[in-house]
Amino acid sequence: MDLNKWSNECVDIGERAGKEYNIECTLAKMKKDWEIIDFRLKPFKNSGTYTTLGFDEAQAILDEHMTLAQTLQFSPFKKPFEEEIIEWNS
Repeated sequence: MDLNKWSNECVDIGERAGKEYNIECTLAKMKKDWEIIDFRLKPFKNSGTYTTLGFDEAQAILDEHMTLAQTLQFSPFKKPFEEEIIEWNS
């Protein structure tokens, strides 16, 4: 079958598939990270009102995901995930 003549093509396909898989895993992890974000209400003194807790964690994840989404947007391997990446960026 003379498989040696196809080795470069196989390597190229494998590398592209690996990089696309990394993008797919990154997007899946970003979605999963938001599932665990929990905002809690805490009574504010004796005022009858509440304050919201959990913003610090949400802000840290938001900052990280904004950077990741922008990085993915410039990847030459983004084509299969382009719509999802654009959605995350917006």
